[in-house]
Amino acid sequence: MEKEKNLIIGSIITLIAVIFVVLNTSPVAINFGFFKVKLPLIVILVVMVIIGMIIAWFFGRDKKEKDKQHFGLILNKNKKNQE
Repeated sequence: MEKEKNLIIGSIITLIAVIFVVLNTSPVAINFGFFKVKLPLIVILVVMVIIGMIIAWFFGRDKKEKDKQHFGLILNKNKKNQE
């Protein structure tokens, strides 16, 4: 049930992001200090969304690894208590 809920919420957020990106196609200048780049806003928004997804994936993966380690420690304690 939780996976379906996350899928629906993720789909709604993705749809809103896609609509927002498609509505913002005008070119903008980005100043990196040493040089300026002029790109369509749609490209910048898509790149930022992808970077956000990668960051969220890394944080989610880190949390899963910690949960696995914690679960392993609990199993080891239970085995020792049973012996």
